[in-house]
Parts: sequence; structure tokens; C-alpha cells
Amino acid sequence: MRVKVLMALCASAVLCGCQTSNQADYVQIGFGPSFDVAHAQCELQKRSADQGYIAIGSPAFVAGAGIGNALGNAIAEDKFMRNCLIINGWKRAPHGQAPAAAAAVAAGTTPTPYGVARAPGSWINTALLDWSDADKKCVAGDKAACATRAQLGTRLRAAGINPAAS
Repeated sequence: MRVKVLMALCASAVLCGCQTSNQADYVQIGFGPSFDVAHAQCELQKRSADQGYIAIGSPAFVAGAGIGNALGNAIAEDKFMRNCLIINGWKRAPHGQAPAAAAAVAAGTTPTPYGVARAPGSWINTALLDWSDADKKCVAGDKAACATRAQLGTRLRAAGINPAAS
């Protein structure tokens, strides 16, 4: 009996050790709220992924069904959190790239996700990112960036998007 309990505790410790939700493990891939806000919103909603269970039988069978359901719910919640954060503009960084992304954010530059020059998405997402970069350079006094900002602003407003409000 003690061996089974010890094995169960070791297995749960190993599974719990794999879970992370630190901002340093994520890179921003698009527009959306800050990581803290996105993570909090997803945390509030992740219980919707849980499934209940009914088990009739011996105590060992019911306990096994409960443990199996708990593991299934943990996996479903992890998938929900991953997808929810992607929808909010955050994605887990590939192994080894999180420190570089964190350093880029600390330096005030936008990290390039996964080595791509711009975040994946529609032309609107890219235009908004380019407009934001041009706006920062224009405020710093770069006249060419001001012209680029004006061109992008016109194109975005024609699509019904006000870049200054984004």
C-alpha cells in the first residue's frame, strides 16, 4: 500500500514540475492585453474545460476513475490555457528562446517571435505593428518614419481601423 502511495506522489510531483506559467516562458506574437491580464482572463475561464465523471463500483475503481478524470481535466485545462493565451497574443517560446525574448522586451524592442520578422496574421496586424514602430521613431524625430506612419495610418483608416486607438 505504501509503495502505491509513494508512486502516486512521485508521479504527481513529476507532472506538477512540468507546469509553468511564467511570463518569461512566453513571447508576444500579436496585439492584445499584457501577459498578466491575458493570463488572468484565461485562468478565470479554464475551468470551463473540465469534465465531470460518474463511477459506480469498488472503492478502488471509483478512486481510479477520479484520478483519471483529474489528469484528463489537467490536460484539457493546459490546452485551454495555451489556446486562450494564443488568442490574446501570447505564445510559449520554443526551448531556449525565452531569455532572448525577455531581454528584447527589457531593452524596449519588440521581440521577433520564432525568428520571424513580424507576427503572423493578416496585413492589418503587420500594418499595426509597422505603424507602432514608425510612431515611436516619429516621436523621436525621424521624418521618414513620420511619412511611413502617415501612409500606414491612411491605409488602416480606409480599412476602418484607427491605429492611434489600438
